[in-house]
Amino acid sequence: MEKQELMEMAVQRLSRFLSREFTEKDLDLTYDSLGADSMDMVVLAFELEKKIGKPVEPEIFLQHASIRAALDDLISR
Repeated sequence: MEKQELMEMAVQRLSRFLSREFTEKDLDLTYDSLGADSMDMVVLAFELEKKIGKPVEPEIFLQHASIRAALDDLISR
């Protein structure tokens, strides 16, 4: 999976979860700063896991300075 495709998927899913417009620039924010809760992290991790075909722990969003950094980590694994 290409990095841009993963970023676009994350933007779409986060827009849906948070019920607001979300842009790729928002990927530079932490998950907490977006007003998301732990269930949002679990669902996003599950959907990413299905998309990339490898395990994604929800905690990855807390272990990185931004959502983009967490996604970069997923891609590099």
